[in-house]
Amino acid sequence: MKTLLTTIATVLVAGGTTLAQQSSPPTEAKRAEPATEAATSVRERETHKPQEYGRGKLAVKDPADFRMEGKQIFSGPQSGEKLPPFRATSLAGDNKDKELNPIELAGSNPQILLFQDESGVAIRGLFGVAKAIRKIERKTEQDLHIACVFLCDDAETITSQFASVFQNMRERGIDLIAISKDGRDGPGAYGLNRTVSQTIILARDGKVTRNFVFPQGLLQSDPHLMGGIAELIGEERETVARWLAGAAEGDARMRRNDDPQSAAKAAFREKLGEFVKDGKITREDAGELYRAAFPER
Repeated sequence: MKTLLTTIATVLVAGGTTLAQQSSPPTEAKRAEPATEAATSVRERETHKPQEYGRGKLAVKDPADFRMEGKQIFSGPQSGEKLPPFRATSLAGDNKDKELNPIELAGSNPQILLFQDESGVAIRGLFGVAKAIRKIERKTEQDLHIACVFLCDDAETITSQFASVFQNMRERGIDLIAISKDGRDGPGAYGLNRTVSQTIILARDGKVTRNFVFPQGLLQSDPHLMGGIAELIGEERETVARWLAGAAEGDARMRRNDDPQSAAKAAFREKLGEFVKDGKITREDAGELYRAAFPER
């Protein structure tokens, strides 16, 4: 078994150099699991990192088909309704600590309003959402105005935990990062549901075009939201899908260029999957071998 593991751990890396790191032999009592699960397990360790979040292919679907699991929940103004003005305190940028009206700031520009609680998971998901929107904005001639308004009874909760990521959010295209003056309930005229982690409203000329409710917050960009943004800027969904696909291909090329071991990693994952399928090693062994061969920097 030890000889087998040594053989597996020796792979070609970076155009001909070899890697010969070994792992201790697994116990004979462990049994193998399906190869697809093994490959997924190993891939997850490589791709599910905060800085690499949201790399998957982004779909663009009809926003009219958006449905939540379970009972329908309403939060905020609905399609066709006018957005009432409200006040929020800016948390970053030149207007930090100033009270602003996000509706007034958007003017006649198409607007994306993200009402967000203090959920760390949903806030992490905002980065993927903002990145996708930024890709669309770079292709359209329209100037999208994006405002993220936190809903929290204690402003200190937001600033103490997430102030360090505000600049990153702004770099990804979020124009306004603020906190509602009305606490967790949000602006009274909006009728936001306080049990919902995230409400996203798309509007133009101060009138709602689409409303999306995510009780647990988005972990990654929703295809119906992307379709709603396509509608908001007057583009065909197929066109926006091509924009996103083109951007994703460019990102993938950059990652491959940045990582000279990408081909070796892919080949190694495939080989590990074969050994797991044959019952020669377990998923846990596969993970250990992969980490030994390609330790995270």
